[in-house]
Amino acid sequence: MIRASGSSALVFKRYDNNKISILTPAKKEVILSGDCRVTIGKIAGSGRTMKPFMKAGTMHYKAKARNKLWPRTSAVKMNAVDHPFGSGRGKRIKSKIAKRNAPPGSRVGHIRPRRTGRRK
Repeated sequence: MIRASGSSALVFKRYDNNKISILTPAKKEVILSGDCRVTIGKIAGSGRTMKPFMKAGTMHYKAKARNKLWPRTSAVKMNAVDHPFGSGRGKRIKSKIAKRNAPPGSRVGHIRPRRTGRRK
């Protein structure tokens, strides 16, 4: 169950009907039979995720193996045909808040708060 590098579980409770509860790293309680066989100890390689990626290529292949989009491109760096915030000189980001009287089609995916900014 807990076999990834650096992970471990904790025996949390023991029930009288031969059941044992363990606490996983995600703080979820899992109830198992008391007859289960276990290996005691911590799995090696606990700092595997702490090591930085030294080259962009290694990050690229890691993301590709997991079918992730990498590198993530900022919207203001795109062309106007690719994103609503694209183009323009410099990084003047357009407002993400639709106007209160905007038609329903232009409010799709945007938030429309009653007010913005700090309260006075």
